[in-house]
Amino acid sequence: MLLDYDRVFSAMGVPACLWRRTGEIYKGNREFTELIGVDGIMMRDGRLCIYELMAEESAVNYWEKYGHVAFDSSQKAVLTSCVLRYKPVLKSGTSSPVSNKAVAAESGTAVVKKEEGQEPMEAGFINCCFSFTIRRDKWGIPSMIVGNFIQC
Repeated sequence: MLLDYDRVFSAMGVPACLWRRTGEIYKGNREFTELIGVDGIMMRDGRLCIYELMAEESAVNYWEKYGHVAFDSSQKAVLTSCVLRYKPVLKSGTSSPVSNKAVAAESGTAVVKKEEGQEPMEAGFINCCFSFTIRRDKWGIPSMIVGNFIQC
């Protein structure tokens, strides 16, 4: 299924990405990487998770909506809104194998500190509308999610 989306993602001008049911991103198009300010290499092989790119409230909202439709095979798409983190600085304890400094160096992130001694924070937030479509295997179990994002 990932190969099917190579052509689709390269042909569409809408920011889009594809992730597993557990949240690991396996494909993102150029428009999506530009929208969130992350290097394209981070959009492969589960290096980032979709919930790491969302503000906390948006991540909770996503998981609630996903939980409602994940095992109802009569539904497959959800349209909602979210707040994405622009040029996120990832915590070192995340599932990502890349450290904060490497992520910041690769993406060109200008890290902003709140005050001395506090953790660095992301460069900003982006309000978006997004839809996600759940792709299911032959038994109706969610196998991957495709999301399309539009900046509000």
